[in-house]
Amino acid sequence: MASLLETLRSGRVLLMDGAMGTELQRAGIRESECYEAWNLTHPDKVRAIHQAYVDAGAEVLLTNTFQANPIRLANHGLELQLEAIHQAAISLAGSVIARGGPVLIDVGPIPTELRGDWNGIRAWLKRVVSSSRYAAGILLETYSGWMVQTAVRYLKDLRGEFKHGRAMPAMLSLAFDRPTGDFYCTLDGQELETLAQWDNQSGISALGVNCGRDIGINEIVEIIRRYRQETDLPLFARPNAGTPTRVGDRWVYPLTPEKMAERLPELLEAGVNMVGGCCGTTPEHIAAMRPIIDAWNAKRGFASNQS
Repeated sequence: MASLLETLRSGRVLLMDGAMGTELQRAGIRESECYEAWNLTHPDKVRAIHQAYVDAGAEVLLTNTFQANPIRLANHGLELQLEAIHQAAISLAGSVIARGGPVLIDVGPIPTELRGDWNGIRAWLKRVVSSSRYAAGILLETYSGWMVQTAVRYLKDLRGEFKHGRAMPAMLSLAFDRPTGDFYCTLDGQELETLAQWDNQSGISALGVNCGRDIGINEIVEIIRRYRQETDLPLFARPNAGTPTRVGDRWVYPLTPEKMAERLPELLEAGVNMVGGCCGTTPEHIAAMRPIIDAWNAKRGFASNQS
């Protein structure tokens, strides 16, 4: 069976899952709760979300671990349960995906209070990575410029913490701002093109984009096009279901599954190798993407849901 990176490099497009946080909200979680703790306290509900995405056609799953790190878990009095939360997350996702299907550990941004604290960052990453060594890869999600360079440096140092002593693929998903015109930068002001060029030489296995400040599907398509001009790395995109509005105690996202799927061909033409959804996307959004990706792959000689 081909590895995740071999498949991405083959030209076949993979379909990822969609949002976890907003699905947990639909399942009844309160905003004040620790979302990642549900891996232990409500495993059936987390597993049901993963299962819904697999039933919708997702081939790659992210774990429910976005904020499962020492600092954020400590805010809930759960720092000592980090390893148990990660191990449960991998088990829950792995229990529903097809045999050998890739499960990626979802690692959210490095807390800003660690910026400049190299020993603190290394300890933070070591704790997260060593608890996740049996995943197919690690996805650094919603990162800005300083986080990228710091994380890549220490992930190389932590090679021995990974499965079989080999560094599992590290995939990077950046969050962008668009302060003026056609200028795109990370939330700490580093230019898109500069980071894409650096990532091409950094040891990152795939480069992506997810939600950002007023970054909609038009902007996501443009970012992928610009990435492709600067790098030959596999690319992926996880757009939001539009910019949300607050209704009562919930955020409501405007892009329906059909509307989002209508824009998918533009992302495919721009050069993505893998696509899924971020905030507000649902199993229904992923299901709407499946036939479009199948048709795209079929034109290039790939069978549907080929491993």
